[in-house]
Amino acid sequence: MDSGRECLKAAWERLTEEFWDRGRAAFYESRPRRAGDPVWAYNWGFGAVLSAAGAVWQALAEPPWLLPDLIALRTALRGYSRPRLGYASTSQWVAPGDTFYDDNAWIGLAAIDLRTVAEWEPVAWETYQYLLEGWDPASGGVFWKEHPKASWHVCSTGPAALLGALLYRIDSSRVQLGPIRGMLQWLDRLRAPDGRYWDHQRVSDGQINPAFHTYNAGTPIHAMAVLEEAKLPGFDFRPQVEATIAALPAFLTAEGALPPTPWFNAVLLRALKTAKMVYGIDSELLPLYRRAAADAWRGGDDHPFILPSRDTRDGVMLRDAAASVEILALLEGFPAGQPAASGGDDGC
Repeated sequence: MDSGRECLKAAWERLTEEFWDRGRAAFYESRPRRAGDPVWAYNWGFGAVLSAAGAVWQALAEPPWLLPDLIALRTALRGYSRPRLGYASTSQWVAPGDTFYDDNAWIGLAAIDLRTVAEWEPVAWETYQYLLEGWDPASGGVFWKEHPKASWHVCSTGPAALLGALLYRIDSSRVQLGPIRGMLQWLDRLRAPDGRYWDHQRVSDGQINPAFHTYNAGTPIHAMAVLEEAKLPGFDFRPQVEATIAALPAFLTAEGALPPTPWFNAVLLRALKTAKMVYGIDSELLPLYRRAAADAWRGGDDHPFILPSRDTRDGVMLRDAAASVEILALLEGFPAGQPAASGGDDGC
């Protein structure tokens, strides 16, 4: 393997060595454990692991060494199963908690990347059916969580639309475009004048929370690009995609760096990769992703490999460690003309 591929394999091995209790088929939420955190991971963090696995699987063209882990991850996912559709927010090792539609979406999207492995594609279809239970036809938005259904969020509606679009591309006979169109229309109402997306809207009074996050910019871009690629009549999203990508520098810190939110940034990078393939659009954030990944390798032999995060004061969160691996994988597999983050002087 070349240096970049070796770095990616090493990053995955660091992640699983540090966070995976294979005996219990469960992941730790943080290492070392932070005060107030559960020992075992919520399905958000576990979904981030699945996303990283899918990104590595695709970037390295389905490496045989990863297959045993993918089979074991499918077993671990059963720890979140419920009697009905959807995966519980907490595993069997944690006290029961509410179920979040957005956290389920990340699991379904990861299953799309892993669909060439036995038993993974059905996870994507089942998850999408669960997300449709959280879709509100009247507004077009997807609720944040089951109880109470008090708000529609971009972080739930965006990935639901994206998952539907990806499944439509796999088998259009099984996916209705009406809900996806409704989700995109709701998302468009949550677009700020600068092209980014506000966070959520309350059901009770329609009040919009004006916070901005990189992953809320990512999933709408990604969903629109996937639908554009399918060449569906009436779906012309290039102006919205261009406007959102042009607005992304507003996310940067005062020092001109990516915000310290690896998981959110990984979701955005997925979208930028797809926008590059579908529209040929580049973002000035891409060199910052590469620089951050290279700096993290040069920073020392940390276990696990981790990009700068606002959540590492008392330990490393599973979702951030997993997202760091995913970012490395996405950079490794970027379209031609976009060099990987690792390898050579920037390698591990």
